[in-house]
Amino acid sequence: MVKQRLTGAAAQAEAIRVLTLSRVGIESSLAPFEPRSTFEVWFSTFRGIEELINLPGELCGEPLLEEIVGLDLLDMGGVLLALPSIKAGLESRFSHLVAQRLMHTLIQLHAIVTSFATHQLPAAREMATVGTAIGYLQSRRRHLLALLHTIPAVCRGTQRLHELDGLNQFLYLIETAGLGTTSMHQNLMLAQVYPDFALDVDEVGILASHSFNGLDLLFLEPERVAITEMADVDFTGVKRVPVNRRLIFSKAELENNLALIAAAYSEFNLHDTSYGQLAAFIRSLIPLVVEEYFVRLPVKRFDELCSEKKLSDTLRKALVVEGSDYVDNTSTYAPFTRIGCDLVTSVTLLSRFANHWKNVCLNRVRRYQIRSGFIFEKSVKAALRTQGFDVTEIKRVGRAEFDVVATLDDVIYNVQCKNNLVDLNRIEADMRRFVRYNGSLDRAYRKALEKERGREQVLLGELGLTAIKHFVLSRFPVATQNPRVLAYGEISRFRALAVAV
Repeated sequence: MVKQRLTGAAAQAEAIRVLTLSRVGIESSLAPFEPRSTFEVWFSTFRGIEELINLPGELCGEPLLEEIVGLDLLDMGGVLLALPSIKAGLESRFSHLVAQRLMHTLIQLHAIVTSFATHQLPAAREMATVGTAIGYLQSRRRHLLALLHTIPAVCRGTQRLHELDGLNQFLYLIETAGLGTTSMHQNLMLAQVYPDFALDVDEVGILASHSFNGLDLLFLEPERVAITEMADVDFTGVKRVPVNRRLIFSKAELENNLALIAAAYSEFNLHDTSYGQLAAFIRSLIPLVVEEYFVRLPVKRFDELCSEKKLSDTLRKALVVEGSDYVDNTSTYAPFTRIGCDLVTSVTLLSRFANHWKNVCLNRVRRYQIRSGFIFEKSVKAALRTQGFDVTEIKRVGRAEFDVVATLDDVIYNVQCKNNLVDLNRIEADMRRFVRYNGSLDRAYRKALEKERGREQVLLGELGLTAIKHFVLSRFPVATQNPRVLAYGEISRFRALAVAV
């Protein structure tokens, strides 16, 4: 039962209070641990989680995948019966170490889900099977990574973390305190966006009246054009290094990712930007990869390589995690974490940063900005077709231009595709600036809808129909109360949302 509803300044004060408590809780929980060993164990745990998240792609179409994703983690007897068969299947498909890490992750998941269920945490339902647990872990990935970046600076004690105890020790902390830090930052932002924003506070927790999802499909950060959308690029001529099928991640995969990025975006002269220096720098690290995953090098050697590859000061700084604040670390793309006198990263974090820096460089290129808009429209059309819409080829009627025009059940759906860049990191780093920009986009999209309503007779006459609905589909999410402004991250639900309006 709701004890109290907080609005206005009171709601913001409560969000700040909870945010402060969450930060203190994270730091006090991590403080007793010895930093180096804890970092190494958690990095190994993180590697196992990443491998599990990527398992569906590796085992697509193989019976072993169905056996694994269908495993009921809350059924202790079923888990004990299934694990030997799963272990044998993994060892026949992957290397011994990959299979071992996946088994360790499954065992830890079973233990933590059982614990969550005992404590009646809602997350237990999200992790009921391995398949749903993979989705859960994807949605928490930025927190799992933020914890890795935070450990070296916050751990100050002597307590050592057991190899199989990473999730048991820290997933509860992420669930109860880590998520609270980012959600309360979002609540502070939403309290400034929505006049009717409220927090309902009771003995169970806090429920916000509005929400904001900053992630795109598959819990990924939105970008103007993903490499998977560069359909017009011919990748057949790209020289690739052979990849060991018994591994999930490898230095060969990192090298191939760099080659694919270069080929996909070559028309925008990507190599002539600072991305070219970054790619050369990352390639210089490939001989240093150990266990096909980790990269560790002394700070001095890192500086030498940066100088050799002529990296700018801005790029050098962006490569290394700077602070110890957990919230800041949920927003960083920096692949390197300082541990003692060394800098440590992985092939997956380097790939992630390469993709991020590609976006940083290309977002400044005018031709890319224009071309990305057309690619976005193609992606929207493809998504609408899969949902049963009849997508027309209408682009211009008289002097009126349109982005995407589709029909469904004798109703016209006129969709304006907006590819305006939104830096979601500003929610934490510069909230006031984010709120101002969000407001300007909200107003601009409202005017765009008014313009479409003013010329709707053009489409009605062209298609010979009597009903029409107008929408703005934004590549990047916008906090708005306008039901006709939708984020691309919700594209899979477009039909349900649009028909209901």
